[in-house]
Amino acid sequence: MARHPVTHRSRRYLLRDPDGDEMVARLAGSQGWEKVVDIPVKRFGSEPGRASWEMAQDIFLTHVRDRKLHTSYLVVTSRVTGELDPYEAWITAGGLSLCTDGDLIRAVAESDDAKEKCRALVRAGIGAPLHPDNRYSRVFIESVSDASSDVRKSAITAIGYAEWPPFQELLHAIAQQDPDGSVRSLAKRMYAAFDEAEVGNE
Repeated sequence: MARHPVTHRSRRYLLRDPDGDEMVARLAGSQGWEKVVDIPVKRFGSEPGRASWEMAQDIFLTHVRDRKLHTSYLVVTSRVTGELDPYEAWITAGGLSLCTDGDLIRAVAESDDAKEKCRALVRAGIGAPLHPDNRYSRVFIESVSDASSDVRKSAITAIGYAEWPPFQELLHAIAQQDPDGSVRSLAKRMYAAFDEAEVGNE
């Protein structure tokens, strides 16, 4: 079976302002980077918008705006190198207002209802660090036992975004044991996605 080329990525950085398109475009333009992708957000659609600039040869800055999740984030990717720290530093030093770990975790804890908690969980998964972090792990593990099946599914989605190898065993357990068939099915698909992507294999 042919494998997809490995794509190295930085952490995803969530912007506090989900409508920060113009500021990101202005900052990227000020560097003289060429825009290579421009897919606008559809006004009534659920598909995220996406813009990418080539920061250096085969190094790309991508801005994703997801209206459904009220989320906008930046990520650096490359298929040729995992040494992305100098490019990632541009995001953190660029004067953009970024969500902190505390912001993302607190949003889950302070959610007033299941719908809000679902969104906060997925946002936390998107913005999670590249390597396992106990603060996030605790939130995800607690949420896969929530009384709401929607919250449990959102926790699985968050785990999928984080892509941390230690969670593969948990996904397998959920796929076998959750009382809701739709939750078991999602956990099974996520477990298979981890396996296909060879998460944890160097």
